[in-house]
Amino acid sequence: MKIVNRKTIAAMVAGTFIIAGAATPFIVQAAEAQETPSAYHQKETKKQLDPQIASKRISDTFGIEQSVVLKYNNNGMSFNDIGKAAFLAKAGNKSIDSVISKKTADNNWKDVAESLGITKEQIKTAHQDLASDQLNKRTGIDKKAALNLLQDGYHPHDIGMASQLATASKKPIKNVLALKKINNTWSDVAAQLGIDAETFKKDFKNAEHGSHHKGPQDKDNDDDERRF
Repeated sequence: MKIVNRKTIAAMVAGTFIIAGAATPFIVQAAEAQETPSAYHQKETKKQLDPQIASKRISDTFGIEQSVVLKYNNNGMSFNDIGKAAFLAKAGNKSIDSVISKKTADNNWKDVAESLGITKEQIKTAHQDLASDQLNKRTGIDKKAALNLLQDGYHPHDIGMASQLATASKKPIKNVLALKKINNTWSDVAAQLGIDAETFKKDFKNAEHGSHHKGPQDKDNDDDERRF
């Protein structure tokens, strides 16, 4: 099996947090407030996360006891790194303790993934599972339906928008997705479906956590990659 490479893990882990509604504020703020050169040294900044809020988001997203998250943070590990460890634990079906035990000041998360034998397929599956779960929570779309669309190659944000507009227009989600072209916007699709601007605003707000996700080749993911 193919072991996940650095580019893939950076894109997948970053992408997972960006599209996961509950975790989005965490990853954005963590990147600003606690970007670190290693797993065990936090950079002093003016802006800091509330430990209870950050730890609960990780706990809720990955099913890890909040006390465990706080334990590692109290020992000097940033929430950003704990979140990455939690993702790898999910992807590789490992305990978070076993993942973190592999992280040192001299290696990166790509090294950790390789040492644990975590494959590209496992990373992709975990990414899609988290994305479908958060799409379900934010938009009400059936998790299995969301997962099927993700596996078909649809972007999480597009699925979220299509789900909201499908509900508002009472049309099948696949029909709504088919209306989105490379040369139009979701606002155009909403107008085509006869959905008023105010309703579209609410729909966009519900799905907006996927709007900043970029592909593996984009600069944002290159920046995320350097955090590993």
